[in-house]
Amino acid sequence: MSNSNAIGLFDSGIGGLTVIEEVRRVLPRENLVYLGDTARFPYGDKSPEEIRRFAKENAHFLQSKQIKLLAVACYTASSLSHNLLQSILPIPVISMANAGIEELAASTRTQSVAILGTTRTIASGILQQKLLALNPRLQIKAIACPLFAPFVEEGLHDHPTLQQIAEHYLKPLQGTSVDSVLLACTHYQLLTNVIRDILPDNVQLICPANACAQMIQQTLKDQHLLSSQTHSGHLQMYVSGDISSFRRVAQHFLTIPIKKIELAQNENL
Repeated sequence: MSNSNAIGLFDSGIGGLTVIEEVRRVLPRENLVYLGDTARFPYGDKSPEEIRRFAKENAHFLQSKQIKLLAVACYTASSLSHNLLQSILPIPVISMANAGIEELAASTRTQSVAILGTTRTIASGILQQKLLALNPRLQIKAIACPLFAPFVEEGLHDHPTLQQIAEHYLKPLQGTSVDSVLLACTHYQLLTNVIRDILPDNVQLICPANACAQMIQQTLKDQHLLSSQTHSGHLQMYVSGDISSFRRVAQHFLTIPIKKIELAQNENL
């Protein structure tokens, strides 16, 4: 059995493209449909009710493209809406909130770890709960970094001001025994150089895009949904906001040229 329908992914902006890159590497023959909900970016400062509504609307838009699996490539939306989406959709739903957690718990030698995420992701406590379920002895520092994603979204990932902001956010980790840090926002993977410059050399950064791609691959295998086509899959890209600004920034982070970006035609987007 096989299924050539596309995998659907959404994020509040360009951060989810880090997952797209990994999925294309792991599953090169799969068709992909990506939605960047840029008109409503950022999600991290929205209420839980708004985020759940956005997630439902994004999921329904992608479902209209006949997708066979949905990956919520956004920690904020995943933390607050995964169970809801799985209950209303007839297809598998992959959550970023499950990506990188096991690797983080397994990688620490000091039993002291940190999570960097949006304000809403950190406040939800979901990632902290998942970590403690794996290892109740863990000491967890959860740090909200609300300005990281907007800098990435504007293409300012190497701006000198960002260095100062990062130093401010990461100051609570100085002098601690934290040795593993989860980048719990898909935008943050694009800031690894900035973050590494501030943290000690012995601190491991967990970038979860690959873990998400592996979960997608395993789910497709388990449910006999892998594509049987012999050629490379195609990528459809949609945004709910300005196309030109998304293209300008996104092309810096994708290893493939962006052929076409369309405006998401949906009354709710």
